[in-house]
Amino acid sequence: MHVLFLAPDTNVYNLRFVDALKRAGARVSGVGHTPAAKLRNHLKARLDRYEQARSLLDDSEILKFARQIDSASKLERIETIDEPFVVGAARLREALAVPGLSVARAVLCRDKAAMKDALRARDIPCAASTAAIDREAVITFAEREGYPLVIKPREGFGTLDTFRVENRRELDAALERLRPSETRALIVEEFIDGHEGFYDTITAGTQIAHRFIGHYYPSCLAALQDRAISPQIAVTNRTALETYAELHEVAARVNAALGLENTATHMEWFFGSKGLKVSEIGARPAGERIWDMHAAGNEFDLYLSWAQAVLHGRAEGTPSQKYATGSVQIRPPKDGRYGGHRGIEIVQRTLAGSIIESEIPPRGAPTQPLERGWHQNTWFRLKDENYDRLREKLDFLARTVKVDVL
Repeated sequence: MHVLFLAPDTNVYNLRFVDALKRAGARVSGVGHTPAAKLRNHLKARLDRYEQARSLLDDSEILKFARQIDSASKLERIETIDEPFVVGAARLREALAVPGLSVARAVLCRDKAAMKDALRARDIPCAASTAAIDREAVITFAEREGYPLVIKPREGFGTLDTFRVENRRELDAALERLRPSETRALIVEEFIDGHEGFYDTITAGTQIAHRFIGHYYPSCLAALQDRAISPQIAVTNRTALETYAELHEVAARVNAALGLENTATHMEWFFGSKGLKVSEIGARPAGERIWDMHAAGNEFDLYLSWAQAVLHGRAEGTPSQKYATGSVQIRPPKDGRYGGHRGIEIVQRTLAGSIIESEIPPRGAPTQPLERGWHQNTWFRLKDENYDRLREKLDFLARTVKVDVL
């Protein structure tokens, strides 16, 4: 099969998926932003053809390249793992009559307001919400539903430009920052308290072939508000517990309601005083290289299984669930340049058998802004056969390692 992969050059994470397609026997062409001469050698070796685009958000330009590639060798799949390009990839499929996620389904996974409307229509629990293109609509919703509220771009992703507001003053400040308009619609929703997690899948046909459950400590929004927090992600190996039964059932209903077939999905959820609530779902793998943790914890070729689902509608391999896996980010106390780390030696000695990988910036390296995510600055990834013991090790690491900034 011939696959067009959008943005293969964004991150080393993207290379994992390109490589899997090649190992599954596909011919892979790519369109990205990087000049061909500057592509990573490993990526260049896996691409059969590559075109540089000025903007992957310009549908006409991408369609031009896709038609050129298609005319030389018929395209049979079009894929991307980057959220901003999911709808564009679907438009290319429609224009070239290529199977895969449709425009309508891609839009539902990108447009949070439409997504929640579709889920509520199927009696799937999610927060009360509305779309808004002006201040008045947001304020009307706030007066009707009360505070606290969450407000964010309608087609955003992650926690970028996401605000929790407790009162009218904070709402006005968020609206001043977000500036809603017809070209920048917002979604405003009731704040759901409780624990936040995610549910990742690979679907083969209409069925969930593989599933993984992760937890955030603390919630993503709370972690962004205080750099003193060392945020953790923990992926459980105890998915068969009865406590997850409702989550499994709801996740399957979400995938079915949105018609997500032969794709990766990443669903965010909350569980608190109002029970289980779905936050949103993306038709793509989890970001932050979280799939690397899934693969390490389950001792199988997750990326190849994804490629098989995309190409052939099947997903082979059996996750072992031997290890729970987790990550912790040690944040710099301020922006600047690294002056050094304390506690690294004792952590490396104590947790030597548990560390999967880590990143420890050298002295003099610049710190990265918190909004860049959990896979920046100083971080560690661990594994343990026992989930509770994994959490203890993540806490120990967070307490022990300290960062000095010049």
